[in-house]
Amino acid sequence: MKNIIKKAALAAVVATSLASCDNFLTIDPSDKLVQDTFFNSVERVRMNTMTLYAAKTWSNFTMNFQWKTDMLAGDMYYTYDAEGQWFFGTYTPVNQYINEGWKGLYNVIAFANSVINDMPGKCIGIPEADINAAVAEARAIRAFCYYQIAELWHDAPIIFNNTENISTGKLDVPRNTQKSIYRFALEDCDFAVENLPEVDSDAFRANKNTARAIRAKLLVTMAAHSDYGYDRADLYARAAADAEAVMSSLPWIENIDFATLFDVESNNGPESLLAIQCAVQGYSFGNAKNCAWSRSSVIADQTWGAGKGPTVSLQKSFDQTDRRRKWTYMTNGDYYPNLAKAQGGYTYKFVNRADDGTVTEDRNEMNAHIKKYIIGKSADCDGNVGINQDAANNIYLIRLADMYLTYAEAILGTANTTTDSRALEKFNGIRKRAGVSEVTSLDFKTIMAERRREFAFESVSWFDVLRMSYRDGQQATIDYVNAGYTDNPAESYNRCAQFIAVDGMDQSQENDPNSYKIVQNKAEYCMYDPIILSTSAFVVPIPAAVSTSSPALAGEPVDFYAE
Repeated sequence: MKNIIKKAALAAVVATSLASCDNFLTIDPSDKLVQDTFFNSVERVRMNTMTLYAAKTWSNFTMNFQWKTDMLAGDMYYTYDAEGQWFFGTYTPVNQYINEGWKGLYNVIAFANSVINDMPGKCIGIPEADINAAVAEARAIRAFCYYQIAELWHDAPIIFNNTENISTGKLDVPRNTQKSIYRFALEDCDFAVENLPEVDSDAFRANKNTARAIRAKLLVTMAAHSDYGYDRADLYARAAADAEAVMSSLPWIENIDFATLFDVESNNGPESLLAIQCAVQGYSFGNAKNCAWSRSSVIADQTWGAGKGPTVSLQKSFDQTDRRRKWTYMTNGDYYPNLAKAQGGYTYKFVNRADDGTVTEDRNEMNAHIKKYIIGKSADCDGNVGINQDAANNIYLIRLADMYLTYAEAILGTANTTTDSRALEKFNGIRKRAGVSEVTSLDFKTIMAERRREFAFESVSWFDVLRMSYRDGQQATIDYVNAGYTDNPAESYNRCAQFIAVDGMDQSQENDPNSYKIVQNKAEYCMYDPIILSTSAFVVPIPAAVSTSSPALAGEPVDFYAE
């Protein structure tokens, strides 16, 4: 993996990157393709496309924005400063992380656009099939980026040729409609499916399964809309076909161990359909989550995750026999042999104390901390964690389990419920891997609840919420989210819910779960009264830093395909 990242960094020098300037489209000319004969071998072409997968290319997005949607969805509890605005739903266009997300995705698109538009004309003696395969890789990844943009911002510019924009001075661009972005991304997916190989000798690269998976996600999202005049049944059928094609060519989901999915050993394994390639190469070259989410220095060399944890609502969504739970978040009594190995492993307690009684780890409001993507100290994982927020476990963008649940959703389609045996087989495959009981019928909320448990802290849940808003309406959806993903008032836990000690608890009882109770308002000594998101949360605003340099973004969105 280190060789991949090193080569990708080299390729970036001869590909393209965003400059540190005001306009988000501007490319530094010194980073453009500079040698007419550079691409004189298939190896050099493939070295260039490595850049598309490198953590460095994605770093603004993954390090500074992506997981903020886990807070917005009400899965991750964290209330600090500008990051906490995502938990409260109070972010504005000046929130720095909005700019990081926008800039980050358009940065990846700029790299992809260079491969698509600049590279083919610089190839000497390269077979057309190899050029098309490289372009297809870039178009698959560009499609994923535009899928994210269409959901987060809804209306945004479709940038397909940065070089042309720069050379013609077309830097002030309007927004295109969400519907246009869907169509553009779908065209990218179609090209990618047609031109990518079924398998690639490099396990990290996009192949037909990658493109089919992205297309399946895009199709079920489009099909969820009742407002765009789509043939929704056709879109759902096409999504099901893509998901089925992916699943049928890979191992059955129950044969892949969930417990190790987020460790280095599982990088580019059968669960991984598209992942950001990470390495211990310094700041922005690796996975920063081990640092950002780790509870304390007891289990990490760098850490600032003490205040982060799974919301009460997320915790209550898990059956305690669910095998995913322990590998998603840590709570009292959980033992992890792969953490703190020098001390014989790590046992989570609400409060950990040294022999002299000094607190070494204090509890947080959730009585729990995140485990997913946490792989410990460098000494615990053969040096696969660095000291610059750079761990070597890859970051999933799409994994196989998503196809199982996307398939079930596509078979459900526009119906309220289904007992279709094909949908149940795939849905229950996920549940059987988790060790929980099978279900006999499905509706959208059942699928959504399973997706929430399966993909917690993978920045997926908010996109599920958005599809629900297209199906069921924005107000009904935001009410459901504010209630903690339930229609039953007796089981409703607002995102503000926290654990506090019961009256009379002393130190000897601090690790007894019965010593704590859940509260949800200030009158009960909760830190906050219920936090109520409004429907405005469904559209992230254009970052102020971008709209200042590109005032056309403030205008009405236009159809990209309008004549």
